[in-house]
Amino acid sequence: MKNFPEYWSVSVALRHLGDRWSLLIVRELLFGERGFNELSRALPDLSQNLLSQRLKKMLELGIITRSDSQVIRGTFSYRLTSSGYALADVLKSIGLWASHWQSPFEHDLKVGVHALLDNMSRTINTSVLPQKSLSICFNFETDSATGLQGWIFGQEGSFSAQLDEPNRGTDLHVEVNPQVLYELWWGIRKCEVAKKTGDIGFRGPDGWGEQMSSWFLPA
Repeated sequence: MKNFPEYWSVSVALRHLGDRWSLLIVRELLFGERGFNELSRALPDLSQNLLSQRLKKMLELGIITRSDSQVIRGTFSYRLTSSGYALADVLKSIGLWASHWQSPFEHDLKVGVHALLDNMSRTINTSVLPQKSLSICFNFETDSATGLQGWIFGQEGSFSAQLDEPNRGTDLHVEVNPQVLYELWWGIRKCEVAKKTGDIGFRGPDGWGEQMSSWFLPA
């Protein structure tokens, strides 16, 4: 990028945000204010030293702001500024491009599936769930693999995702290709259409399958 004239706006943006992690930090903060350790857990491949560097740079750029944590004394929490929130549409466009041209499940299916479920679990709209405690089992099948499962489960607004069966019963079973689920979450496909074409199936209480797409806020 050094050969790009600096007056090119794309060059300027990439100079500030073109590394691997900055936009991923922004994406985490789109879910709300986070502490340093919360960001570190959400991005396990990012070292804490590099996370500190990225946060410092983003503070200098005015993309995020920092305040004293209300939970642990002596620590800070981070949130997006108006400049940071303005990147939401950029991230959505990148995600839609990746969905169409670069499958997130092509290189490592398990990693891709876990990342998808983990991100979906953070967008659950608890106000429309059929019950306070909920466990959804996703049975994934692709051309190269069968039998891969993952769960989203939790209660009272605290949900998480994992590939191992949780220590509780399952309320809804979903049979779906991971790419189809990804596109449903992004709003590229409609759940009712995917069900009619046989791209998704449900086993559980009547009507829950049709309601499931409303349980998750758009990506």
